[in-house]
Amino acid sequence: MKKNVLPTCLSLLAMVSTSVQASGQLPGGDQTPHQTPQRPRITGVSHACFYTGDMARTAAFFTDYLGYEIAGDGLSIPACTIIKFNDRQFIELFPDPENRRNNAMHYCLETDDTEAWRRYLLARGYDVPKEPLSPGRTGNLNFFVPVPGGVTFEIMQYLPGGMIAATNGKYLPAGRVTDRLGHVGFMVDDMDKVNPFYTEVIGLRETWRGGMRPDIVQWVHMKLPDSPNTVEYMLYDSPPSQGARGVMNHICLLVSDVDEAQRILSTRTLPEGCRNAGIQLGADNLRQINLYTHEGIRVELVEDHYVNGVPAPSSTGRPLKMAANN
Repeated sequence: MKKNVLPTCLSLLAMVSTSVQASGQLPGGDQTPHQTPQRPRITGVSHACFYTGDMARTAAFFTDYLGYEIAGDGLSIPACTIIKFNDRQFIELFPDPENRRNNAMHYCLETDDTEAWRRYLLARGYDVPKEPLSPGRTGNLNFFVPVPGGVTFEIMQYLPGGMIAATNGKYLPAGRVTDRLGHVGFMVDDMDKVNPFYTEVIGLRETWRGGMRPDIVQWVHMKLPDSPNTVEYMLYDSPPSQGARGVMNHICLLVSDVDEAQRILSTRTLPEGCRNAGIQLGADNLRQINLYTHEGIRVELVEDHYVNGVPAPSSTGRPLKMAANN
């Protein structure tokens, strides 16, 4: 296995890139105070980041079992491992010294104009950098946005001279079980707290909701405004166990044929402590395979079309929320 080095650990160094400097006109330059910024584009899900207590074992799940490769370009970045799904989407793994296993550290959406997003959110009172952004050590533009009731949210723009662009065509082995990241799912204790941000500010649109029972809603799919990708609210009404956190904080990889995906996986050795739950039909009428790392981080392999071409109707049940918020 290659050493866990990457053309810059995007999230670890993202904090550096948000230390802004005014250094010339970047994409989407300054607007006058009299202009009302319009919502910029979101072009897709960039990545999700998870903690792990055993980097080698977790990385082996993605490399040896799912067929991916650790990205590395001779740039030693302490602590961070990045595994690419394609040239624009990946997963980041960070060590977990504080026993935060199964917790998503953050997730990131890609844009073609981060500076426009900074101005747009600043004009709406969000806690974002006050000055124009400069490329960070990743060579890209990015910043984080605190979201009430949700995980940390990052916005990133890949620049032509950045480290993501430098790995185009690299670390993409032919044996990957799939090359598509469809959505990220994260814990939300009260969707009423996060919806104003995601719908009114970011522009997400709800496409489906469901649950394990018809009278409750546990999952809400939210489509990005300028991309087929989605994010998924994972709702709950009591403090989740560590195992439940691993189920809720997850990524979804899209496949065209779940039977073929399972056949490919059957030819490989499932790492010790990991689990393949087999092919199942989801409540949304999409076939899927739920896979779990040895720590319980969930990776969904989901078919990209509905059974018989018919989506399941949305639930009319009550969305779960933490009891203290009821």
